[in-house]
Amino acid sequence: MAASPLAVSDFGQGARRAPSKGAFDNHPAGVTFSRTFFRVAAVCSFLSAITTLGLIFLPRLYQPVASFDERMALIDNAAYLTRSWVYLVHPFITVAASLAVAVRQHYRAAGAATVGLLGILLWGGTEAAQQALTKVALDRTWRAAWPTADEVERTLIRSQVATYDAIWDAMYFLIIIAFLIGNVFLALAMRGERGLGRWVSVAYWGGAAVTLPLVLQELGAPGLPEPLDTWLYPAIQPLGRSLIGLWLWRVARAGDAAPSPAAMGVRPSGFA
Repeated sequence: MAASPLAVSDFGQGARRAPSKGAFDNHPAGVTFSRTFFRVAAVCSFLSAITTLGLIFLPRLYQPVASFDERMALIDNAAYLTRSWVYLVHPFITVAASLAVAVRQHYRAAGAATVGLLGILLWGGTEAAQQALTKVALDRTWRAAWPTADEVERTLIRSQVATYDAIWDAMYFLIIIAFLIGNVFLALAMRGERGLGRWVSVAYWGGAAVTLPLVLQELGAPGLPEPLDTWLYPAIQPLGRSLIGLWLWRVARAGDAAPSPAAMGVRPSGFA
């Protein structure tokens, strides 16, 4: 008697049992991911479009700081605090959506989907760690202590913040490299899809396109012209993440069982 496939509950964990109602097999190894898994990922992608807009436009609600004292005083600014929490949540929900895309496309391009997911995981983990450092070290510790600190303590805080800035910049460099890799390979994993799936591939290419100049700028190349740099990212990323969410929702709604390569009559092509 043949063994039953590995069926997984709503979020991908479970024992060997028959697929439950409302779940569908979309993995050639027999792993079952339920419609709920993809619906939650779709909602995460829609939310990531909103958080992206928040990260872009919330800084426009408070003036750029002109001194160290003003920088320390940002802890009392509601728009800054809102953005800082949005910044912390953003990578988690974006990674959740990318996980679902990688799971769905693993049957078609296992290599590209895996490398793309690893890139997004590195991006998300580093960005979350970067912002956790900001919330705990900068906001909760140094900014909170600054108003009552004496001159000796303020000198120490300035030194610590300078170290924080160097670490933050190094993490940012890793973030944009990982994000570029993740977007390029998820775009490759989506290559060959039809209809909305093709636009999801375009969305990932768009994410790579707006990230590449940032990487090059960190390596010493000139940045994009100011008007283009100001509007390109908000024009591409929120729309792209909305398209990804819509595609994932359709995957869940249609019970879109991804056939294995053998069922399709083709051999897995790795990165293609």
